[in-house]
Amino acid sequence: MFPRRRSTLRTKAALLECTLCLALLANVGLLCIAANAETYYVATDAKADFSGSKEKPWPSVEYALSKVGGGHTIVVKPGLYRGPMQIAKQFAGTKQRPTVIQSDVKWQAVFIGAEYHVISNAGDCDWVVIDGFEVMGGRYDGIKMNGDYNVVRNCWVHNNKAMGIAMHNRKGGLIENNLIEFNGDHIQFDHGVYADGEELTVRGNIVRHNASYGLHLYPSIKNSRIVNNLVYGQVRRRGIIVACPQGGGKNVIVNNTVVEDQPLTIWNGNGEVVANNILIAEGGEAFSFGEGTQNVLVDYNLCVSKSARQGPHGLTGDPLFVDQARGVFWLRQDSPAIGKGSSQYAPTTDFWGRPRPQDKAPDLGAFTFEPVLTGEQVRAAWDHGWAYHRHGNKVGLPDPWVLPAAEPDSSRRRPEPERDREPQGDL
Repeated sequence: MFPRRRSTLRTKAALLECTLCLALLANVGLLCIAANAETYYVATDAKADFSGSKEKPWPSVEYALSKVGGGHTIVVKPGLYRGPMQIAKQFAGTKQRPTVIQSDVKWQAVFIGAEYHVISNAGDCDWVVIDGFEVMGGRYDGIKMNGDYNVVRNCWVHNNKAMGIAMHNRKGGLIENNLIEFNGDHIQFDHGVYADGEELTVRGNIVRHNASYGLHLYPSIKNSRIVNNLVYGQVRRRGIIVACPQGGGKNVIVNNTVVEDQPLTIWNGNGEVVANNILIAEGGEAFSFGEGTQNVLVDYNLCVSKSARQGPHGLTGDPLFVDQARGVFWLRQDSPAIGKGSSQYAPTTDFWGRPRPQDKAPDLGAFTFEPVLTGEQVRAAWDHGWAYHRHGNKVGLPDPWVLPAAEPDSSRRRPEPERDREPQGDL
């Protein structure tokens, strides 16, 4: 009897010890997970034997990733960095903890030049965020993303020999709030944005003066959203192309301002929604629908010249931009685009990221009318009123994604014109 009892006691003790060990390992695991939520720094005057802290940064993004792995935030201090920046597959993030590579000050960490892409990640390197860099001088693309759920935001991408930003055959990508200009050598093959895939979002970008298309969403894009973008002045005079797979793409193209010879092209469309846009065709037709395009909902668009496809609530006429010649596409107070959209199709936020009021009809185009933007004082510090940087000087042009403070007596928009209301909601 007694030996069996001692054996039982030993078994219970062993089980208790095992339980305590598992609990300890779980706690250690939690501590390790918590430790992963860290921010590290990179700078031009750093050293490899530093700690990666703000005071003692590391010398490159690649070195930082090699030390700590993916799933962290790497902050790059202001300075000039020689490209390329290449993010290997093993440094992918996760939905809960993406790998974030971020400029400490917007556009002040500058990556210049590369034999291929200036900034890129490896195939299937998912959940990576590129945020706030100036990217220029690539012999191919400025930024090329090759994973699912990748994000490129707040970047100034210019003067690269091929694409500004590319993202191909991926899922869940986000390209937002970027200035993409003067990219591409070839007017057939080089574009501001060249992307395709499923569930992409392309929003709030300013895309101008690239070689071919502004937004070349090809060869197959579906279930994606193209919203709140300003696209104008490409060399080839092509704005947005949405190339769907056979059977259609069910893409949403709303609240964009496009000024080109051929503003919007859709191939193989079926189930697309095209609404609340301003489409200025400076040498042709606002819409170009390829063979096979059918069942596309088109309405509430301002088109110049008048288009048979602009929809029953569409209109035509001068949208009255503040100063189109100088690249200022904000709406003037007497613009016919004010209050002429449908809340049913409008995105939930405007170009500046503010919630759209649901009790008012939205304005057409990328920019909600704001009285403060009509005054010349808003552009007083710009180089002769032009919405451009000159000779690399970034001081004169304020951030287009920061709305200037309203004057005390100009915080209200003018009364909205009376018209029939559409059902409220958002796609």
